[in-house]
Amino acid sequence: MNRVKGTTMYKLIAALLLGGSFWLTHVPLANAAAPTDSEASLVTLISGKVQLQAAERPPEALKAFVKLRPGDQLALSENARLQIVYFDGGRQETWQGTGQLKIGAQASTPSAGNLQPAIRMLPKILVKQMAKTPGTDGHVKAGMVRMRSIPSGGTLESVEKHYAELKAQAEEDDRNPEIYLLSGYFELHEYDKLDALLRDLNEKSPDNQEVKVLASLYKRAINNARMAKNQ
Repeated sequence: MNRVKGTTMYKLIAALLLGGSFWLTHVPLANAAAPTDSEASLVTLISGKVQLQAAERPPEALKAFVKLRPGDQLALSENARLQIVYFDGGRQETWQGTGQLKIGAQASTPSAGNLQPAIRMLPKILVKQMAKTPGTDGHVKAGMVRMRSIPSGGTLESVEKHYAELKAQAEEDDRNPEIYLLSGYFELHEYDKLDALLRDLNEKSPDNQEVKVLASLYKRAINNARMAKNQ
């Protein structure tokens, strides 16, 4: 009788193991890590013709303040100049000339041509705010940026203090401090100050394309924020 029970128990265990094996090989793992397509970098300056080839989208002309993802391909035509800031690490790349680039998570890789970038490492506090520049949909996607260890925002006093420090160290034609300040004003809902800064930038550089794009992006973002508040 004990032998029969033992045999039955053995068969039961074998059936359970076989069933478990089938389940493991045929049911997807819910917690499996999925590939991410987080925004990796921001185009802060562009002149000449640069074409963007993003995944599953037709090629298009690259514009200032577009956020790029790893795997995006860029083609620079003759006399093109391009500046990119990477959110993870603060690497700023300035490219000039003819060639092709592939966007990575922390740096770009030349894939054709003889392009060599000028590299500059930016302060974390600057890059963190630059990453919050509104996208073309008018929204700020700061949650997609992989810089969780950096505290967000700050007070109006601290933002303006940091801006003054950044401005004192910047080159005359470097608009990174203003990009930082615009983002800080927007985050603090200081829309009047933001508008005043944009007007000042436009008065100083009325024909500058980057300034025009910034004004357009923030106008849309402010309108969206006010509409959301009233809902």
